[in-house]
Amino acid sequence: MIKLIVFTPLFFLFVFGNDNNVVNCNIIFEQRKNELLHELRNIEEQKRIMITLHNEQQRLNDKKLQELQLKEQKIESLLKDAKDKEAEIRSLIKQNEDILATIQNVNSDKISQTYSKMQDSKAAPIIENMPLRDAAELLYSMEAKDMGRILAKMNPQRAAKLTEILKLGPPFEDIE
Repeated sequence: MIKLIVFTPLFFLFVFGNDNNVVNCNIIFEQRKNELLHELRNIEEQKRIMITLHNEQQRLNDKKLQELQLKEQKIESLLKDAKDKEAEIRSLIKQNEDILATIQNVNSDKISQTYSKMQDSKAAPIIENMPLRDAAELLYSMEAKDMGRILAKMNPQRAAKLTEILKLGPPFEDIE
């Protein structure tokens, strides 16, 4: 307890007896306060810069998104146009094929009628000397009666080969 009595006045003397310590603490606190305020200003400035950068980046992203959407719309439009043109072309091809088939049928009918009207003995050697594909197509387009008369006047081997081909039916491709 004697120690407490001796040290208590010393303690009060040390803490309150020296006004210099109080002033030093206030100076230190003021300096630290100024440092903190300066750091706070720097942080706020960096925050403003970051917000500005963020807004600018967002604006650029929005602009790029709009450009991308416009390009997507253009691509979709071009794809639709291409599909429409493809359908139109397919339709025209189909029409052309039908016209070509009609022309070929008219030609084939006309030729087959010509050979049907010829004498068997004259038509047989001509057809016999044709390529197998052409001869098969011509005979196939004739009536069975006329075909039989012409085949009867042909070389038996050639008539047999043509008969085998005619059994398979059209199209007469990859023959010979």
